[in-house]
Amino acid sequence: MQTLLDQIIDGATDDSVSTVNLLRKVQIAATRVGADDVSEWTKRELAGYDDETDLPAYRSTITSVTGLFTGPFQSQIKQPLPPHPDFIDQFTIRMRQPLAELQAFASGDDDPQLNWPAWEVKRYEEAGIFGIEFYGLFSAWNSIPRQSLMGIIDTIRNKAMEFGLALQTQFPEAGTVGGPSLSTEPSLAPVVFNTTNNIYGSGNSVATGSNISQKAKLLGNRDEFLRQVTQLGLSAEDAEEFVEIVASEKSVESERARGFLSKVRTGAVALGLSISSEVISGSLIEIGKLFLGQ
Repeated sequence: MQTLLDQIIDGATDDSVSTVNLLRKVQIAATRVGADDVSEWTKRELAGYDDETDLPAYRSTITSVTGLFTGPFQSQIKQPLPPHPDFIDQFTIRMRQPLAELQAFASGDDDPQLNWPAWEVKRYEEAGIFGIEFYGLFSAWNSIPRQSLMGIIDTIRNKAMEFGLALQTQFPEAGTVGGPSLSTEPSLAPVVFNTTNNIYGSGNSVATGSNISQKAKLLGNRDEFLRQVTQLGLSAEDAEEFVEIVASEKSVESERARGFLSKVRTGAVALGLSISSEVISGSLIEIGKLFLGQ
């Protein structure tokens, strides 16, 4: 019988499985594992991103812009508008729509368009970036290639598959009812951390227990230990404090280590990443164990 992770992995490569249904399965698995950041990602993909939420990098794209110029005798000319440093935002589309809406746009007969507000049209014309003699800029719009939208959807499917694969490699029962979760298996934390970073495009990664080369690189290497702790979003001062505690106590379970981790969980230690403190705390424990060879 297929596990939920099997369904996610197989579904990501099966065109008959919609991306919406695929993400619903990811949301179930993430919730059971306790991967709150991944679960929140699926919710936002399904419902759309509000204006206050930072978008993943893959949901922003540079587009071409076309202008409609009007002139003598009601004549009209359509002309591509050249980009300009003062109008970077106007040439960039940030797609906050629900996934199903992006799918509908990608499946349409024509490339979707987004009209500029009148005041932006006027500002571009008055900037003197481009003009046609005897003609005025009447309107302008971004054209979003359907291929770009399909690329976004494909990226989402790939990230769902990578989430399933990352969990299955080390925790094949993850996502099942009663399976391992962050609260019962702290070694899940680096997997969740790396998955979240992969989704939002930060590019950071931490060592995981199955990565032999990473283990060898980290074992007893204080500089590498400090580097990876800093990557988790701790300030230089806090990272140095944790490294000093683990190195001197030779344990991640000493009273000092537990006290530091408690401060991470409660927010007393500031974190520079939008990843839950529970995941960061679990990752600190795992990195510390690898440093100590445990």
